[in-house]
Amino acid sequence: MKQEVYRFAYDEANAELTQILGEFEQLRLRKDRIEKVVEALKPLAGTDAAPAPVAEPKSADSPTYSY
Repeated sequence: MKQEVYRFAYDEANAELTQILGEFEQLRLRKDRIEKVVEALKPLAGTDAAPAPVAEPKSADSPTYSY
């Protein structure tokens, strides 16, 4: 009885992991295509330099100082 329950849970988890892996692969391919488009459009935009780093947003918990 317990083996059937464990087997069912295993099969469900395995199916979910397979689905996640497929979605991950699709996202990776999409990311690669977008990166290629960005590289191709750089000459048109006139930006050959590296993009500016993105600043991390401050959390409400971080103190602010004024002098």
